[in-house]
Amino acid sequence: MTPVVADRLQKPGFSFTGARFGIPSRGEGKTLEVEIDEAIAEARAITAEKGVTSRESAVAWDIVEELLSAAAHKREKEPKNAFARYCEEHPSASEALMYDL
Repeated sequence: MTPVVADRLQKPGFSFTGARFGIPSRGEGKTLEVEIDEAIAEARAITAEKGVTSRESAVAWDIVEELLSAAAHKREKEPKNAFARYCEEHPSASEALMYDL
């Protein structure tokens, strides 16, 4: 069991809303996608070892769910580039039109 899950299991009243789910900036630590992949692998291992109905398994999958939620929120907040803004402001411009072939 990795230290992250072990730490959470040892603390009564554990919470998933801490700084652990902050999204690192570029070049700073692991990316959120890597953390999600690792959390899924860890949750699968814990589920295989402890069983589907164990508390440890539930905690591990809750961590995965929170990381996925953080990734979804990150995608919502990403700023649009200049071309995307231009296409929204000028939907009839030839650059913004989409054609079905």
